[in-house]
Amino acid sequence: MLLRNDYWSLLCRGRKKKIVALIVILIFLLNGLFYVSLELYNTVKRKEKEPWYSSLHFDKNSYVDETGMRVIVGHYVGGTNGGNLSEDIINSNNYAPVAGAGEFGRPVQLSQRELITARELYSLHSYNIFVSDKIAINRSLPDMRSDRCKEVVFDIDNLPTATVIIVFHNEAWSTLMRTVMSVLMRSPPKLLQQIILVDDASERRYLHAELDEAVAKLDKVQVLRNPVRTGLVGARLMGARKATGDVLVFLDAHCEVTKGWLEPLLDRAGNDDVFICPHIDLLSADTLAYTKSIDAHWGAFSWRLHFRWLIPSTEVLKKKSENPSKPYPTPAMAGGLFAVRKSLFWRLGGYDEGMTIWGAENLELSWRAWQCGARVEITSCSRVGHIFRSHSPYKYPGGVTKVLHANLARAATVWMDEWADFFFKFNPDIALIRDQQSVGDRVELRRNLKCKSFGWYLSTVWPQHFFPTDQRWFGRIKNDKGGCIGLMPGAVGMGTPASAVDCGGTLTLESLVVFTPEGKVMADEGLCLQQGNGRALWKSCSDSSKQIWVQKGPRLKTQSGLCLTLVVTKDSRGVGDPLTAKRCVTDNKQIWHFNRVPWR
Repeated sequence: MLLRNDYWSLLCRGRKKKIVALIVILIFLLNGLFYVSLELYNTVKRKEKEPWYSSLHFDKNSYVDETGMRVIVGHYVGGTNGGNLSEDIINSNNYAPVAGAGEFGRPVQLSQRELITARELYSLHSYNIFVSDKIAINRSLPDMRSDRCKEVVFDIDNLPTATVIIVFHNEAWSTLMRTVMSVLMRSPPKLLQQIILVDDASERRYLHAELDEAVAKLDKVQVLRNPVRTGLVGARLMGARKATGDVLVFLDAHCEVTKGWLEPLLDRAGNDDVFICPHIDLLSADTLAYTKSIDAHWGAFSWRLHFRWLIPSTEVLKKKSENPSKPYPTPAMAGGLFAVRKSLFWRLGGYDEGMTIWGAENLELSWRAWQCGARVEITSCSRVGHIFRSHSPYKYPGGVTKVLHANLARAATVWMDEWADFFFKFNPDIALIRDQQSVGDRVELRRNLKCKSFGWYLSTVWPQHFFPTDQRWFGRIKNDKGGCIGLMPGAVGMGTPASAVDCGGTLTLESLVVFTPEGKVMADEGLCLQQGNGRALWKSCSDSSKQIWVQKGPRLKTQSGLCLTLVVTKDSRGVGDPLTAKRCVTDNKQIWHFNRVPWR
């Protein structure tokens, strides 16, 4: 034992003692380096994963129905649902602003511990209410206007006054109040006549006495209570009837306006012939960061009448580049945010009161405006941030499908003429309730206003449309191997590789295309088949010569003489396999059968 102790004492003396100390330090540093590397790796892996809220599951009353319908949010939603949360949590107002949080539109990041609570509360509103409650209701925001817009000087003394109408149902207290405060802080007092909050039968306790107490301290703000839930249309009409301003400005309850937002709307709406929409920027549903969106909004709709943002036509983009501060026309509005002179709104018949809760009212109003002598425009000089939710956190009476189908049936029946037959033919579930819609008063309104046809709307307002017409070929282009030209799920306008799809049944829209006299192969969602560098692509329709295909017998050729070819690799019919343009040869993979399908 003594020998062993003597050995260790000798080892730790002098130079050997220093060596041991250095080895200990080196081991400590290596452990620290390993820990830092592990944390860095985990951080990178977390960023690569989808955000946690993307994995949440929603019931069939959400915005995505059984047919895969994707609804672009920008509208009121209604209902009550808090998942498995207790009544106390659902009805609690946890607004507790943290100094500096979210100021100047910056994102709010949460700690790992806070994320647990945020996830539990996310289903309440389909956005991060935990973050919203940390941000002051009067937070600062950046000025998102372009330099050209900032240069525009408005004659405030000669602009009409505005009534801002905000409909809400079980909205978060902090988000609703932030919408109100942003309007109060960033609207010239001389132009803001009043703010009307319309409570569409909310059940959350904090939206009653607590909200009334907060509003009582604010100038020009009042609350109207709807005792029975009517939905967006009924609630907005209630607000419009109480409005005293010259112009009605409709906002959703989860918006934030920026500097200079109101003047461009009132300047254009003062002409009494236009529905004018602000440019909609993004408020992150996760961090509530304010992000400037692409400065080229253009509203339209798909074959199933789902609202879509598309890339503006070449003509619109050219005029927009020549004068970026000038409003430009759009075929349809998102519907959640717009301004209209009160006299025009009522002269054209207000909203269709037969529509319930939410859905299709934006398309119906857009068609009515254009066909009955007015216009729909967007001004990039008015910037409004909006929380876009991927799902509705609330329930629809009878289910989302029933509500939206009834609203779509009403709109199509009254305004689409023969294209209503197209819509109902390929949407048989909606066709079943077509005759159940009482639309006599709206048909009479159209007749009294001497409105133009839907064909006029397509040819004049939206000549770049992708709907079938009597002058356009419509049907299936089927390869000799068996696959059809069509859209794969998730195709987007920035350039999605084209593949053959299953031809499906008679009513399968995904395998149907329009072949125009100009030679464009157009599919739903405003996408055109384009020759790529190798593989063919689905891209937003444009004036590109690469989107022109010439039919030569059973072949489709590019202007350079290449033949559209199905590259069969996985499936004997070529389903899911690439489409490309190759040198023309004797090959059945270059043979296409054109099967016309009646579109009405």
